[in-house]
Amino acid sequence: MAIFTPALFLLAALSSMTAAQQCTDNSSRCPNGQDGVSRTFQQCDSWSHQFVQQNCPAGQVCYANPNNPGTAMCGLPGTGGQGRCTGNTAKCVSPGLTGDYLQCESWSSQYVSAKCPSGQRCHNNLTNTGVFCQ
Repeated sequence: MAIFTPALFLLAALSSMTAAQQCTDNSSRCPNGQDGVSRTFQQCDSWSHQFVQQNCPAGQVCYANPNNPGTAMCGLPGTGGQGRCTGNTAKCVSPGLTGDYLQCESWSSQYVSAKCPSGQRCHNNLTNTGVFCQ
């Protein structure tokens, strides 16, 4: 049989209140902090301060939002969480180091992964709106 003194009871109550405040404001995150894996994301419920699981739209996965730290976004697999894009833009993943780049897919307005021909590296053009392989 456990005996609670007023001090222990107060500590137990404060501990549970602290655990209940897991999130604030409009924060969101990917489960386990992993980008490009989960088809769900966790959105802060501002009333309970608890994360609530939400589903990404069909065919999309969760990424940390690069344009708004502390929030998550859903995007097509392979986009690296780069967010929305317009036109025929492209950018290197690691300029001059690898041949990997992200190409804007005009119909979805999302970046998709692409690669330079074997043995070539990706470089951003002078206006940073496209790439060339060399």
